[in-house]
Amino acid sequence: MKEFARRALTRAGQVVLHQFERRQETLRQQLVKRLDRLDERVDKALAQAQQNAALLSGSRGRGSVRTATRGGPLPRHASELAAPAAPLATGGLSSETETLDACPCCGAAEFTLVSEYNRFLTSAHAPDACASRYNYSLCHGCGVVFARTRPVGNRFRTLLERFEDTLGRHGKQGSGVDLFGSRRLSEHDATRIREAASHGVFASCNGHLGASAMSAVLRDRLAVSAHVEILSSLLQLSAPRVLELRPRFGAIGAAIRRQFGGETVALPLFEAQQLVVREVYGTQADALLDYDRFTIPYPGAFDLVIANHMMTHAVRPAALLTTLRERMTPGGHLYLYNEPDEADFLDTGKSMFKTLNPFHLQTFDAASLSRALEAAGFRTVFATKYQGNCVVLAQADEPRAPEPPGGKARGRRLGRYAAARDRSILMLPPALRGHFRQEWEALLARAFDNGLVTLDEKGTLRLSREGRL
Repeated sequence: MKEFARRALTRAGQVVLHQFERRQETLRQQLVKRLDRLDERVDKALAQAQQNAALLSGSRGRGSVRTATRGGPLPRHASELAAPAAPLATGGLSSETETLDACPCCGAAEFTLVSEYNRFLTSAHAPDACASRYNYSLCHGCGVVFARTRPVGNRFRTLLERFEDTLGRHGKQGSGVDLFGSRRLSEHDATRIREAASHGVFASCNGHLGASAMSAVLRDRLAVSAHVEILSSLLQLSAPRVLELRPRFGAIGAAIRRQFGGETVALPLFEAQQLVVREVYGTQADALLDYDRFTIPYPGAFDLVIANHMMTHAVRPAALLTTLRERMTPGGHLYLYNEPDEADFLDTGKSMFKTLNPFHLQTFDAASLSRALEAAGFRTVFATKYQGNCVVLAQADEPRAPEPPGGKARGRRLGRYAAARDRSILMLPPALRGHFRQEWEALLARAFDNGLVTLDEKGTLRLSREGRL
């Protein structure tokens, strides 16, 4: 009996002890979880303190004056970024694009991606989801930055027909005749332009069209006078045959004809400009420019080709230059103007995404533009910058492989593009930052190092107004 009682007490004690041990294990696990959460909070606090200390240290290194900031607060963590909304596709656009495996200017097969997007990224009116992604890449051969994916064929033509919408100029079409616009001319429009043109460029009153229409032609004539001065000073011309590509209104070609005689023909971009070129300056303009499949519909060879904003927009720049060289007289000259220099967004703090509109298929500095010309058989004889744009006078020669930029020079340029891309991302509205969620925190770290991001007096992250690329 005593043995039975002893065993019963032992069993009861074991049951009670087991329950106590289970309770103790549950409490231990809860404590461990609380400690783990506390550790995480401490780690985050330490990391934040280190980040703030680095920022404050960097700010002290840049001076004691508080850095001016712009825009709203920047989120610290990628998890705070909202998923980007799909664009409100406008439709009616073909899917024709080309993805290049080599530079479209010099043919080099080595290149480095520098930016994925064009201005359509920031637009609520992008025609479709892929319109914003061009994958701009820097060629290791000539140095030109080119859109690796680009619209061609009907897709490019439709974008051009919707020129104002493509550039984001929505609702800016007035009731009058826009001499710069892409709109097809009605008979009424053409009559109004002819009436205004009959009064001449320098008339103080322009009839029914109103002073504002032909004043645009006068402003253009005065604006391009610098290019007339360059050409007439550097070239010895005698009754030259001149081809003007994308003239605004034909003032340069007409000025060359007045000074040196000869013949001028033109390929304007839109119908309104085509009519002004004919009516105001009496220049032959039988066709419009085709940026995609460039041809010259006029017979014979040319002594001088004057090209406005051509290399930036050419869908097939090497083919464009080859066609021009084949149609030039021996020793003939090509004059490029209004070719935007990449410094416009690398050195000014502007958004690269907003600067590179969907027609910007190439961008460059003066050196890379000259190398692209050399690859196509043009020797640069004069180069400068005018009003922030590249200006080049080149002579027809034999094609040759250009000397590529050195590794250090290419590295510096790639660094400038990387910093410009970072700033452009940080300048995006909050709804678009989600496109870069995977790299957001690494991007902030880079931005601290470059002085693009700073802490305000409350410890909030903000884009620095003074940060430069």
